[in-house]
Amino acid sequence: MLIIDKDSVSATKQKIADPKKIKQAVKDIRKMLEIKEALLWRSEAMAPCCGSLCNVSAQLTREVNMLENTLAALQNGNTAQAADLLQEYIQVLEASCEPSQPNYC
Repeated sequence: MLIIDKDSVSATKQKIADPKKIKQAVKDIRKMLEIKEALLWRSEAMAPCCGSLCNVSAQLTREVNMLENTLAALQNGNTAQAADLLQEYIQVLEASCEPSQPNYC
């Protein structure tokens, strides 16, 4: 099971720096994307009965977009852009975490 936190995203970012590990980085990002898309789908499905999920949906949409852009950059061979996007994603995760659970988002 993959927990998407700053440590796991940092580990994926480090894989990008090693040409031998690019395929594993792509696999990691696809898994993160799959998880975030499932959470987004669930938050949108529950929005009619739980209005407070709009902020969650917006946050998840932003995360999905960042991961899609990272994956596209890797697929186009732009590892520098992918690494930059993952660094930005780490900052987004840090900003959205609860203070009581700083590593889990």
